Amino acid sequence: MTSSTQHSAILAAALARLVQLCQSNFQIQLSLSQLQQNAAYRDAVLAELSELDDNPLQLLIAEIKQVMLQPQAEPAAAPIVQTIAQTAVPATAEPRGNSTKLWAVAATLVLCLGAGAWFVTNGNPASISTAKAQTNTTAPQATAALIRLHGSNTVGEKLAPALLEAFLAQQGGAEFSWQQQAHANERQVSFKDDGKTQLVELHAHASSTASNAFLSGKADIGMSSRRISLDEVDKGMLKLGDLSKIGNEHIIALDGLAVIVNQNNSLKALSTEQLAKIFSGEVSRWSELGGADKPIVILARDDNSGTFDTFNSLVLKKFTKTLSAKARRFESSTELSVAVSQDENAIGFIGLDFISYNKALAISEGADTTPIYPTRFTIGTEDYALARRLYLYTPTSSSQMAKDFAQFAISEQGQALVEQAGLISQNIKVEKTFPQDNAPASYNRYAETGQRLSLNFRFNHGENELDNKGKRDLERLIRFMEQNSGRRLVLMGFSDSTGDELVNADLAMRRAKVIETELVSRGIAVRAVESYGEMLPIANNDSDAGRERNRRVEVWVI
Repeated sequence: MTSSTQHSAILAAALARLVQLCQSNFQIQLSLSQLQQNAAYRDAVLAELSELDDNPLQLLIAEIKQVMLQPQAEPAAAPIVQTIAQTAVPATAEPRGNSTKLWAVAATLVLCLGAGAWFVTNGNPASISTAKAQTNTTAPQATAALIRLHGSNTVGEKLAPALLEAFLAQQGGAEFSWQQQAHANERQVSFKDDGKTQLVELHAHASSTASNAFLSGKADIGMSSRRISLDEVDKGMLKLGDLSKIGNEHIIALDGLAVIVNQNNSLKALSTEQLAKIFSGEVSRWSELGGADKPIVILARDDNSGTFDTFNSLVLKKFTKTLSAKARRFESSTELSVAVSQDENAIGFIGLDFISYNKALAISEGADTTPIYPTRFTIGTEDYALARRLYLYTPTSSSQMAKDFAQFAISEQGQALVEQAGLISQNIKVEKTFPQDNAPASYNRYAETGQRLSLNFRFNHGENELDNKGKRDLERLIRFMEQNSGRRLVLMGFSDSTGDELVNADLAMRRAKVIETELVSRGIAVRAVESYGEMLPIANNDSDAGRERNRRVEVWVI
């Protein structure tokens, strides 16, 4: 069998499994012959199915895409630009074989083979999407997009479409229809507003593309999985305003970079320094970490990815390392996750929602800190070493509609959609915390009787002013206490270890008092304010990022 023939056979087998999976689990009818013979049809089907939030399906789609990208592939037919009606927000499907709820769309695909078109009819009346499927052969005509979002694929893949539909529906929009544009990761949604067809544009390539799109006048909103750099702020200052200010910077979700290995890997935890040595190639065999005597296979996102930017900043640059030239690079998080699940020697980093069938490792900042697993709570508090924030940026000149969308995204309703999209919202959660052996007695008494809230207030070095997330979290905390008026707050201040210990303890207390003053002025009772200074660090104090995480005020309720 030639390599080309072998490749075709592998692809055909994977497509046959896709047809069977869609039929058995979602009652979706697909044409195997069309999938094999018509590249445009295949791309359209994969794009539609990518909207279904189901791990086995997404793993299979990633496998198919990986096979399609292999160089042995036979030449495909020239792509045909088609309009695809998509359901952007999944609904609840019936459990299959167990009690686990799967988020998916119960749909039937009707294939129009002669015309090459296809459409979706939603068979689940419980769908939370307002989308109405349509069959189009050309994109709807409109003068210009009402909102243009450019930037991070992490934000743009699932979260942005869900937020957009909910926001536009709230504004009176209806009959939503998503269309794939000429380039990968570029879509637009058409909808009816007072009988007129309107468009919103969504280009989700990478965080770094947001700034360029702003400067070239191509975007109204930037999506990013990292904070905008000082250089990007300076470049855009005159044209865009100060994007680092709270009116222009909107933290819309939290995510964590999970470090994943194959389920058969016995390793449980690594430090950030060990990670830096692994991904730089300095440590090349698992036996150097107490594992099997096998080579470490490094997998990483591509250079344009905000995920890579975050890992590079939090791990590699921290130890003056660079990514090994032997690392396999991936544009897709899903494809990277699939690759780890298929290789017992592989290690990669990925967003929390893409762990799938792999094992996430606990990560520590070093010998003086406890390894912490990536959970929704530890990422929500940003205690986990590789937690990150996801952003929307709106230049001062953005339209009111663009600014209203950003405000919707950070609202309680928008944050509920963040959870549905598989990310970590900023809506406050409560969790029991247990006493610690190295903690002061007063801290452990609170741990025995109280509960911790899923937010920390953080401050700049030597300052008492809250960062942008802290300012908005203060409003969230006030709303939470208004709804839980029987509870009382305890504020615990912590500092980094830079400078004198007594000075740091005083600074930690003053920061906690800043929060107390704001709360009391709004009628919110505070039971106690404590300062633990340099004690109980959650990160190493030998880096700016670590010291910033240690400078915090924890919030507890009794």
